[in-house]
Amino acid sequence: MRSLIVLLACLLAAASAFAQVDARRIESPDVRVGDTWMFNKIDGWRGALEEVSVNVVQRLDSSGIVMESSSLDGSSVAKILRTTAFNLVRVEAPAFTQTAAPFYPNYSFPLYVGKTWTGKVALSNTKQPGTEVTAELRGRAVGWEMVTVPAGTYLALKLRMEGRYDATGPEGAWGGSIDDTLWYAPEVRNAVRYEYIDSVGASRYNHEVHELVRFWPGR
Repeated sequence: MRSLIVLLACLLAAASAFAQVDARRIESPDVRVGDTWMFNKIDGWRGALEEVSVNVVQRLDSSGIVMESSSLDGSSVAKILRTTAFNLVRVEAPAFTQTAAPFYPNYSFPLYVGKTWTGKVALSNTKQPGTEVTAELRGRAVGWEMVTVPAGTYLALKLRMEGRYDATGPEGAWGGSIDDTLWYAPEVRNAVRYEYIDSVGASRYNHEVHELVRFWPGR
């Protein structure tokens, strides 16, 4: 009988702990100059490593969070602008500039289990002049999960972003779907895993996975 009481007490304590985690609210990340994240980029179709990138916060100003991203050997340097809520606005690389107006709505802080949000974004890329893409997306905070990536195991809030995009360009008009899933870990002020899938018509097209390799906190 005593062992049964101890077991029930442990189960109740675990349930209480999980309830506290589920009720947790995440505010906008306290991003700092010098925060650095190293990510693996993986081809989701083949499971092959494509690139290792190092992303560093350069400054925080009225425009948002200004970052520099480079490959592990220091080449292919790009400037990245994010909002103060960490949503992507622009990527300036040597060969192209990619813009999301007003921003790509992966995050809607404060975040908590069950929260939903919507966002409309216009996407453009100088590599595709004359092409206009608009997407209407729906976000949802699904729940807390333990996620293991090369950097370690983290308690992360799973965020799901789904919707449709429509595009027009010199080659005509087309559309498809977007399916993003992120696992956001407050302790690293970023997602530790990010999976992106889109389609062209009914056929899946892009599939990429990003996993945290290491995080160095700034000052």
